[in-house]
Amino acid sequence: MRHLFALVFFLSMPSAWAEMTLTVLDQDNLPVPDAVVIVSNHEVSTPSAVAVMDQIDESFVPRVLVVQKGQYVSFPNSDDIRHHVYSFSQPKTFEIKLYKGTEIAPILFDKAGLVVLGCNIHDDMIGYILVADNTFALKTGKDGKVRLPVKKGDTVSLWSERLIDGLGSMKTVNIKSDVEQTLSLGLLPPIEAMDHSSMNTGFGKKKWSK
Repeated sequence: MRHLFALVFFLSMPSAWAEMTLTVLDQDNLPVPDAVVIVSNHEVSTPSAVAVMDQIDESFVPRVLVVQKGQYVSFPNSDDIRHHVYSFSQPKTFEIKLYKGTEIAPILFDKAGLVVLGCNIHDDMIGYILVADNTFALKTGKDGKVRLPVKKGDTVSLWSERLIDGLGSMKTVNIKSDVEQTLSLGLLPPIEAMDHSSMNTGFGKKKWSK
């Protein structure tokens, strides 16, 4: 489904733009998966397809989901146990009480920003829905790479849950050439060693409101 969204976005981009591969690395030159790269000042339409944030093996899958403002997201529970999904984030506060299966109606995400998900039963379940303000946004793969229709002179914004400045921050980078580029981020330790209890979850309003 993520590839379908990407295709829709690419079709909405000016044909004069060529794809460029961006590689996101941390300070140790290791690839950064699940980093979101946003192309500034390029609007896209809201997909009609419902995005999916599943729950598998007591984890949100995918851990990071990118959707557009005005898009619906479904929350199936593929585990054999019940989950209690919630978010206290300003862009979307909601609660789905103890349930399993696929009977829960999709939820509308009509405000841009970062939505942090949790489970009231399993404290180590953490997920993120990044709601783009109808701008082109894609997520890096396990190799830290993402292909985007950008060119020299464009500006992109990068987000990762491991950014040193906190969940609410983003890094802005200028594209300085028309060939493949490597972008570096200063990050906190890998996810397995992180303590989210003290992290700032307020997302940057200036970046996400029109």
